Amino acid sequence: MPRLTKNEDACIACHRCEAICAWAHHVVFNPHKGRVIVDLEYPDTHQLRICIQCGRCADACPMDAIYQDFTILTTSEQGIYRLDESKCTGCGECIEACPTKVLQFYADKRMPRKCDFCLGQPMCVRYCPTKALGWVLG
Repeated sequence: MPRLTKNEDACIACHRCEAICAWAHHVVFNPHKGRVIVDLEYPDTHQLRICIQCGRCADACPMDAIYQDFTILTTSEQGIYRLDESKCTGCGECIEACPTKVLQFYADKRMPRKCDFCLGQPMCVRYCPTKALGWVLG
């Protein structure tokens, strides 16, 4: 029952997690297309924003485009929430409902970016040079 974890004290704000996420999902090294976000608030302050799999986005979606995939379980033994792009109308209700504000809108695709934990092999964790992101399996 895996989950994604973060340690902001270990993060050096290199944005590698954002870039590798964009590569894994869109084959482009563009941190602005990642599903993990490193917010730089001040020169010495930053925040890692990750999907916490709370399900509020799914509850808010009027098209049922966000669903639980039970092939990958979270630590609460619930399936991860994933986006069915064929059902998404781009209304933005899920983005408004997201408590971590990690859901962002793809203007070119007219739909949100939704973390899917790379289907159990999160690339952001694999390529984080300081282990600021983790994948807990139990």
